[in-house]
Amino acid sequence: MKLTHVEAAVLCGGASTRMGRDKATLLYEGVPLARRVAEALGACVERVRLVAKTPHESLAALGYELVVDRHPEAAAMVGVAAALAASSAPAVFVAACDLPFADPRVALALLALAPVDGAADVIAPAGPRGVEPLFAIYRTRLLPELERRIARGALGLQALVREVANLVVPESALRALDPTLRSLRNANSPDDLR
Repeated sequence: MKLTHVEAAVLCGGASTRMGRDKATLLYEGVPLARRVAEALGACVERVRLVAKTPHESLAALGYELVVDRHPEAAAMVGVAAALAASSAPAVFVAACDLPFADPRVALALLALAPVDGAADVIAPAGPRGVEPLFAIYRTRLLPELERRIARGALGLQALVREVANLVVPESALRALDPTLRSLRNANSPDDLR
């Protein structure tokens, strides 16, 4: 049974400068990256949306509801804010589109820590590089705080996670499900995909 008290959003609005082309529709094993992530999250929650800067046809063709973020700032925090604003649920599982190995089991482990009335504003895993804010659950009640930060140009998601009520899941706890933590590994360049 899929959860309805948490929705999901796949962020597709990055500049993709290291990849050299749009990552969301880039094929990995024959499937667009954004669809791979959306399907992994869609195995866990009832509603999945894509968040992008423009409503281009290639994203619409993936078959998911599209949220267009029209804020001029190109930052992941802006995409998270757009996802929260569009949600009718109390929380949103937000993931970057460039996680080719997003694992529903890891997502479910995080979702198990997100009850309807939970105290944590953000539930995020810790990976080898620290907190992973782009495979994390955000409470929609955080939207005013994100809007304040965006207005003053404080766009760091890791700082946000540190500064609000958070639950950071240790790397060791996730390794039981994903020993190499490949579900948190993103593809920033063609070499990463290879």
